[in-house]
Amino acid sequence: MSRDRRRRTFAVAAAAVGATLLLGAGGVAAVTSASEQSPKAAPSPQTERATAVIERGDLSVTATLDGSIGFGGAEPVSVKAKGTITWLPAPGADLGRGATALRVDDLPIPVLIGKTALYRPLTSWGMTGADVSMVAENLMELGYLQRADPKDARTNSAFRTAVRAWQTSLGLERTGDIAPTDVVVLAADSRVAKVTTRLGDAAAGTPFTASTTTRIVEAAVPAGDAGLVGAGAAAEVELPDGRVLKGTIRDVGTAGEGAQSQVRATVDIADQRAVAEVDAGAVVVRVVTKTVTDVLIAPVPALIALAEGGYALQDESGRLHAVTIGLIADGRVEVAGDGITVDMTVVTAR
Repeated sequence: MSRDRRRRTFAVAAAAVGATLLLGAGGVAAVTSASEQSPKAAPSPQTERATAVIERGDLSVTATLDGSIGFGGAEPVSVKAKGTITWLPAPGADLGRGATALRVDDLPIPVLIGKTALYRPLTSWGMTGADVSMVAENLMELGYLQRADPKDARTNSAFRTAVRAWQTSLGLERTGDIAPTDVVVLAADSRVAKVTTRLGDAAAGTPFTASTTTRIVEAAVPAGDAGLVGAGAAAEVELPDGRVLKGTIRDVGTAGEGAQSQVRATVDIADQRAVAEVDAGAVVVRVVTKTVTDVLIAPVPALIALAEGGYALQDESGRLHAVTIGLIADGRVEVAGDGITVDMTVVTAR
């Protein structure tokens, strides 16, 4: 099935009904009235008519979005170290807790993970606060400080001993003190997106950008589906290799301004292991925008457009049955009407 056909929404499909079915399933331009249900002459044995069977089931309209898989937007990484950059990570390098973000004057500047920046030197005994708790939690996760509630942390003997042990492992001077110039604090495990400085430059500033390590999909939402695709909706993501993974629409928003604006959706992928080796690539996202359940379903080409308006189905005897139509998707249409039953055989256009 082509991508254009997969993108067909209810409005497009309804237009297709009016455009393609004027000839009708029986090969006439229009029928005078569905109430005149007199049988037509049976076709000659040489005449072969295409038929279809009415089914009962569920019918869904699916929006198809073109997207790309990647790591999302990148943000500048702030470094406060004083000195000269002597080593930089390469694009794609992981910046997890404890990793070396860069080297300054040939000394490592490690990564801490937390929601609070280290905003002051922790050099005195008995200090408390969100920054102390952030450092303590990192020391616990790295195995240098006994686990406890980080909110209760203070720069006591155990805290300073843990800092000294960590400094020793990094090849740094064992001071037991830690300052904003000594570390890079990130909100979550990240990866280097782009290096924006060079060896020999001053360290202080934003030497590179970083994104999350979680792969997501960013997709364009067609104008006709802009009001139908919303946050929280389930999605299917077809990868470049043909695999299909489950996803969820995280958010939908507008990017750009004026005539250049576009509705875009961000899709979270549940199985990150399945995309561990996929750094980038075009993907197709499918989102069910509307579903009807337990309805009678006929092929769209079986509908006959009536001269007085509306539609009918023709049974094998030639009798016409007026129908009301509902949801249309993928060449099938929801139908209802007197005499329309499941397993009923109807004539359909070739």
